[in-house]
Amino acid sequence: MFDNLMTLLVILSFGFPAMPWFLGARWGSRGVWLSTGFAVVILLCFFPILFWVACGACGQGAIAIFVLGPIWIASALLTVTSAAFAYYKFAR
Repeated sequence: MFDNLMTLLVILSFGFPAMPWFLGARWGSRGVWLSTGFAVVILLCFFPILFWVACGACGQGAIAIFVLGPIWIASALLTVTSAAFAYYKFAR
């Protein structure tokens, strides 16, 4: 279970920077910043909660946070950078 969760979260972290482009194409600049806020809140706020629920007191959640924490922080920064580029592309 733990290795599947880790693999899913690594793959998911690469999808977050694409969110501003998908919602920007649909709703313009408003969708860019809405999706960016949503993605960053998920990446940074719900990350520890996910491992608390998934792993409980087994100790593997601490390992996952140590390994995936920097990846998700980098993904959040990349999402904001991607949103800035998408904003200029979809500004009307």
